[in-house]
Formats: sequence, C-alpha cells, structure tokens
Amino acid sequence: MKLKYYFFILCLCIILIACASLYATFHTHPRLFYATEGFIVLMLCYLWFFYQKTIRPYDTLVSGMELVKDLDLTTRLAPSGQHETDIIVRTFNELLNRLRSEHLSLEEQYTFLSLLIEASPMGIIQCDLEGNAISMNPAARDMFSPAIEEAMRSLKLGESTNVRLAGGPQLYRISHLSFPDRGYRHPFFLIESLTEEIHQAEKAAYERIIRMIAHEVNNSVAGTVSIMENGEWEMGRSLSERLKTLSAFVTRFADVVKIPQPQLQLCDLSEEVETCRPFLENLCLTAHVHLDLQLSDEAIPVHLDTTLFGQVLVNIVKNSIESIKESDTAKGKVTISVTPNKLTVTDNGRGISPEVAEGLFTPFFSTKPQGQGIGLLLIRDILTAHNCTFSLLTDPTDHLTRFTIQFPV
Repeated sequence: MKLKYYFFILCLCIILIACASLYATFHTHPRLFYATEGFIVLMLCYLWFFYQKTIRPYDTLVSGMELVKDLDLTTRLAPSGQHETDIIVRTFNELLNRLRSEHLSLEEQYTFLSLLIEASPMGIIQCDLEGNAISMNPAARDMFSPAIEEAMRSLKLGESTNVRLAGGPQLYRISHLSFPDRGYRHPFFLIESLTEEIHQAEKAAYERIIRMIAHEVNNSVAGTVSIMENGEWEMGRSLSERLKTLSAFVTRFADVVKIPQPQLQLCDLSEEVETCRPFLENLCLTAHVHLDLQLSDEAIPVHLDTTLFGQVLVNIVKNSIESIKESDTAKGKVTISVTPNKLTVTDNGRGISPEVAEGLFTPFFSTKPQGQGIGLLLIRDILTAHNCTFSLLTDPTDHLTRFTIQFPV
C-alpha cells in the first residue's frame, strides 16, 4: 500500500477521534468545547500542510522512478517548492540527463557497429551462450557452406583453422572467438576469405619462375634452331623440330602470365554461348560426343570480356571431352545450360574424386600423366578477374560432373 493511503487512514482516524472528543466535551465540559474545536481545526491544517510538504513530493519521486522503469529518459521532474525535496529532484534530473546521454551514446555505438558488421567483407556469425548460431552478416551468408559448418563444430574457443572448399578455389580461415558482455563470454565465429591473397602470392611466385625459365629456354633454343636449320643433315632438322616443340611447351606456360585485364561489357549470356556454338560443336563432333545447349529465351545480362569468356568456355568443354574419353561411357554428352546469372557445363565423364577435388585450381595440378595443370589455372584467373564464383564437382547422386559459374549481379 502506498504511503499516502496510510496518511489518509491516519487522518480519518484523527477526525473520528476528534468528533468523539467534541461530542464528549460538548456534554461534559461545555466550556472546553470551543477550545477543543479550535485545536482540531489547527490539527487538520497541520495535516494538510504535512501532506503538501511530504506526501506530494514523495509521489513526485515515485512517478520519477516509474519513468526510469519505463525507460522514459526525456521527461523531467518539476520542482515541488520544498527545499529538501527539490534537492532530490535536481539530483534525479541530473541522473536522468546522464542516463540519456549514455543511452544515446550506446545506441550510436550499437548502430555504427551493426552497420560495420553488415558491410564487413569478413563473415561474422554470432552465437548464444550454448554455441548455437543466432545471426550472421551478409558476407557470412555468402561464404557459408557445409564444409565451413563442419569446421565450426570442431573448433574450440580460441582456435583457428583453414578450410578449402572442394571443387573450387575458395580458401577460408575460420576463428572461434568471444567478447565479454554483462559478465559473460559470448562466442562468435570470424570467417576470412584468403582466396585472393593466396592467388596473388601463387601468381607472383609462378610468374617469376615461368618468366625465368621461358627466357633461358627460348634464348638457347632460338640460337640452336638457327644453326641446325642452316645445316643440310637430316638429324639437324629432326632436332630442330624437337626444339621447336620444347619452345612451344614453354610458351604455353608463359601465356598463363600474359592474361590481359578483362574489358567488361554488358552482354547477353545466351548469345555469347550461341556465338561459341560452331567451334564447340566441332570439338564434340570430332570426339563423338553429343553437345546439348539449353539456352534461355529471355535476355540474361552479364558483364564479361567476350574473348576471354570464349577461351574459358572452350577450355571447360575440352576438359569435359577428355573426361568422357577416359571413362567407359558409351554415349558421351556435354550439356551447357544458362539460367539467370549462372552457366553450368555438365558431362557424364569419369567424374572427380573428393581427393582430386581438393587440389583443383591450384597451380600446375593435373591428374593426367602428361598434363601441365595450365587449363584450370587459366580458367581460375580469368573468372576471378570477372568477380565470378565457380566450382567443379561430381554429384554423388547422379554421378554427373558440373562446372558451375555464378556471375555477379
């Protein structure tokens, strides 16, 4: 019960006692009646004064507490006119001002942190105290995959690991971290893409080696071929042809480091695939492989370099044909399908094992006895320059191998 109700009960009791006293005085001591009546009136005036100076200021403070409870930090208490109470009111209003200032500061920091997390290129996955994911930013949603989820489950707090996605060039570092909040350690996962950094480091390394090898070999071969071609003996011509083959072999490596920057222009993806149809059909016809083009009737606009795109498509189809030749498939088939912002090349060749899928798109990796590992490296660098995401995997369900290219929107 509130204090003012106790005060009203006290006043009621005093009034009842006063009425009883007046009644008794009026019948027993009539001379004291007026004195008693005056004292009671004085007592009531004092009670009213006590209510104004004590109970009403107390109600003001109670209403202020209700404001704090409702988080209403904009309303202020008005002075009551009583010195002691006004000291409390001023202190209370100063406290509200500080609370409001800190509240606004925290809101601004929280808003800034939220915008920073949303715009961050690193994936951030927030978890509850039990380690279950409760939210993730757009970067984390783009990176998230079953392989990353499995790595997250195996990580203990404070540990980090690197994950390479099978069938693609993507490499990620996953860290299990935490931050303090209200006395508890809240866990979260940080996902960093290392793909671009690794590719740049790899490219810088193999470019330097290839240039050095090509320079030395071509200089030696050119002089030797010139001398042999001027001779008339048959062995010299044979060695000359062999050296030319060696020069062409080295030149193919050198071409990898000469990929020009793509000149992007807005094109219809289906039309670009249709442009490559004659050459692709000739490749498949020679290898006795059926080519099926599933193009879209509607325009699918993408930004690409048409020359480099044609080179990528031809290399992918060549790899599919070679995979079919190495299998026991009676009827080889390559299907190129176009859907919004995506191109898929499917073949029914021998497929790719999980072990091989982990090594794809790494420099000079090849499963062929005489392979140089240049084709997928060339495809990787061109598609990366187009800001595309891509993967090469064999589906364990239908055993078909799919090279999927996702173009940026």
